This record gives sequence, C-alpha cells and structure tokens, in this order.
Amino acid sequence: MAPRTHIAVLGGGISGLSTAWYLARTAPSSVKITLIEGTKRTGGWLHSDRVADPHHPNGKGSILLERGPRSLRPQGVSGLNTLEMVRELGLDSKIEPVSKTSPAAKNRYIYSHKTLHKLPSSIMGALTHPLLAAKIPRAGLDLVKRGSGQDDESIQDFVTRRFGKGFSDDLISAMVHGIYAGDVSKLSVRSTFGILYHMEKDYGSIVLGMLMGGGAVETPWDLTLKEKIVKEMPNLQEFVDKTSIYSFTDGLEELSRSLEKNLVKGGRVDIQKDSVVEKLDANLDSRDVRISIKGQEAVHANTVISALPPLKLQKLLSKQYSELTYNPSVTVAVVNLVYSAEQARLASPGFGYLIPRSENSAVNHRGLLGVVFDSCAIPEQDKGESQGKTLKLTAMIGGHMFNEALSQLASGSGSGASTLELSGSHKEDVNEFFAKTAMDAVKKHLKIDATPELVKVHIHQECIPQYLVGHLQRMQTLDQSLRKDFDGLLSVTGAGYLGVSVNDCIKNAREVAEAVVSKLEEEDDGEAQLVGRQEAITGLERSWFL
Repeated sequence: MAPRTHIAVLGGGISGLSTAWYLARTAPSSVKITLIEGTKRTGGWLHSDRVADPHHPNGKGSILLERGPRSLRPQGVSGLNTLEMVRELGLDSKIEPVSKTSPAAKNRYIYSHKTLHKLPSSIMGALTHPLLAAKIPRAGLDLVKRGSGQDDESIQDFVTRRFGKGFSDDLISAMVHGIYAGDVSKLSVRSTFGILYHMEKDYGSIVLGMLMGGGAVETPWDLTLKEKIVKEMPNLQEFVDKTSIYSFTDGLEELSRSLEKNLVKGGRVDIQKDSVVEKLDANLDSRDVRISIKGQEAVHANTVISALPPLKLQKLLSKQYSELTYNPSVTVAVVNLVYSAEQARLASPGFGYLIPRSENSAVNHRGLLGVVFDSCAIPEQDKGESQGKTLKLTAMIGGHMFNEALSQLASGSGSGASTLELSGSHKEDVNEFFAKTAMDAVKKHLKIDATPELVKVHIHQECIPQYLVGHLQRMQTLDQSLRKDFDGLLSVTGAGYLGVSVNDCIKNAREVAEAVVSKLEEEDDGEAQLVGRQEAITGLERSWFL
C-alpha cells in the first residue's frame, strides 16, 4: 500500500483555519490533514472580548469589544463565499446585520478642516459637498485623460493624474487609512484598487467605467464559484441586497471559533497549537517536506500550504525570495473606549470617521487613522442591561505613521531614544500614550468631554501587509519561483499575498485548497496521491488575472 498522503497547513489564523476547513470538505477521506499553529489560540487577528459592564458588576450586563476586524461585507464573490461558509457552520441565527438604511450604513465621515464631513451618497451630493465641490471641475478631466501606460503606480499618482491632488489627499487617502492603515503615496493602485486600474485600462476613464458598470476584477474561478453559490443558495442574494455589513452576536471571532469547533468535531484535521515551526526542508525526489517544530518531533508532509505572513515563511526557507520580504507590514494601536450613555452621546450618528492624509502630521492627531462608532453600528452585541446604556468607540492609531507617533512619546520620555520598545518596562507608557491620543481625539472631534469608564489598548504588531507598487508583478515572479523550486510541495495563502480583507483570505484559502485537492487522484488501493508535476499549485495563480 502506498504511504498515506499528508497535507500540512501552517498558521491558524482565518486563512489557515479556512484552508483546513475546505481541505476537510473536499479531500478524499484517505488524506491526512494537519493544522500547525504557533500560539495557544487560533483566529489570528480576529479577537473579540466580552467584558463585564462597569455599571452592572452583578453579571446582568456585558459589553462586546473587538481588538481587530469587526465586520464583514456581504457583497461580491468573496462576500457570497463567506456567507456560504457562515451558513454551512450554522451561524445564521447569530448574524447581526446592519441594514443599508441604518445610520451606520448611510453616514460615514471624514474629519477635515476641524469638522466632520459626511461623505456624499450621490453624484449630486458630491457636486455640492464642501470637501469635493471645488475639485469636481479638475476631476472632469478624467473623461479625456489618457492612461499612463504603466503596469502599476501608486494610488496617489493614479488618483492625482485622473482627478487631481485634492481628491487623493482629502478623500482617497482617508479610505486607504481605513482599509490598509497605509500611505497612499506608496501603495499599489493595481493591487489595492484594482477596479480603478481596470476601468482606466478598459474604458479610458473611471467615470465612464462606472457608468458602464465595468471594472469588476473576477477570474474564471470566481465566476464559476459565484454561479455555484447562487444556484445552491439563491436566498443569499436577498440578504446581500439589504445588508451593508454584518457581524455576529459574540463578535467576529465567533467565525474562527466555529471553524475550529467544526474541524475538531469532524475529526478530519489534527490541530497542533503552541507548535512553532522553525524550518522547512523539501525533498523533490521523495515528494516530502520535513517540518521542524521547536521542542517537538518533526512532521513530514507531502505538501505544505503556508498561511503564515510572507516574512515568517521566508525565515523557514533556506533559499532567499525577495518577493517574500519586499513589502512591510504596519503596526496599529487599537483603543476601545466605553462611556456611559448618560454622559456621552454622538451628535452625528454613523459608522465612524477617517482622517485623510491632508490632516495628518506629527503635530496633528498623533497618527490617528480613524474612529469607529461601535454602539451605533451593532448595538445588539451588548447583552442584558448593558444594551443602549453605553457609548462604545474604537480608535485606530499608527499604521504607516506608527513610528512617527511613538517617537513623540520617546522624545518626551527623557530616554533619548527615537522609539520605545512595545513591551517590557515601556509597555505601560506606550499604552497610556495611545489611550490619551484616542481620548483627546474624541474630545476634540466629537466634543465628548466625559471620562471613559473603560479603556482597552491593544497593539497589533505588523498586522496589515502593505502592497507596494509592483506587488502583482512580484507575486507572478514568486509564483514561477515556487513552481520551479518546490514543484507543488509548497503553496501559499493569506493576507500577505492577494487580498487583506477577511473575505479575501477565506476565498483565497478555498481556491488554494480546492486546487491542491484537484491534484489528488485515487490509486487502485484507494489511497490518494499528489500528482501533476507539470501544473504544480502555488496559491498565486490568481495574480496573472488581476
């Protein structure tokens, strides 16, 4: 009998969990699947905390706080795919939707020129908007401007060329702060706002592309997946049509928890936590990968799917791949603020506000990216007597400005250092600095003078990959290199490659899992074997379509 085929998944964040889940659903029963996670928990950046309400210490109320991502969008192929997963996991009853008609869906703000500006929801609204009206005439040149002819450029260069510098600095940079916590002058437009890139390429104009309904970036696999989901679950579209965003009763981590529970219950996947991988050694002749784990016996697999950040993967490999280390990842401080609803209220209900590049400097806001109005978005997540009794806000600080913001604390600490360590003796000082930054912003921008009853600070180091200009071309090069050097023994997925959102991570995990399974064939003895050396899977095939 041939040896049993073994697929190992590295990393237990949402990408790794999703990869293991799709493998368990599609791989032949003879295939062994192992998920290896370096920490004591799965879920990665999905981390929801249910905490006691200071007003109800008797346990009759509790508050839900999010450390990381807090909501999902149901739109698009990736949105449908996640909804299908949610339904398969039996989480329908725990969905907390935000209707498209709610203030949280309709009211999103930008803080500029010392005031909150509601973003327009129509073309007519844009024509009279105080931030945008003066920029409209210049933006009209988009209809006659030719393309740059470049394969890629920064978001700032692209938007400035087509609509003017004002649009880039005052509007798009704020959106980039909200999604990537990144610098609009450095990020790739093709990899982050691919729809704009393709509208220019296909229609010669962003405005014309929008009017024609073009620009959607969907691969043949995407189209097939969408058709399959719509056919099998036609009523999902009704939810998509009326829902702006959604989460779950106990927060977004409920999704990763349910994935882990489902994997354990199914018995197909062996989950190894607290197992730090130190090295990968691939043998093409024996079709084997030796996975060295700190303080544990090595694991051998026939193929490895890495859901680790690219830089962490590089540290496990003997050969250097510049594409794995080229892009940095930014650090973000997340500050949860909880106020008594009797002492603090929002004058402008909505989802929250973002800070554009034009407002940011070392002096102004100390690296604030934006503030989310959690109580307005999904108040149902608070339980018992706590519902409606608190005002919850979450400030995001740092990103591409993190070191600059932290240097202010260092310069005022008397340490003489330009930056401070995020752990050890300085950790308390750092947390206090970001807590004060958040409270000062709320006081200045939202006119809330009350003292919060609860403050939680979480610093997520290197949490959001930054797709610098030329990212897709580098992923294509990496695709070719992995195909040549590993011949299907190593595939990759995760936020560091082809999409940073939770939805993207889940969909890309499905794609690589199903592709790897497609290379399995049943032998006469019933054992599944990896085949197809000529078409090895890397997980980066999508890069050639974007």
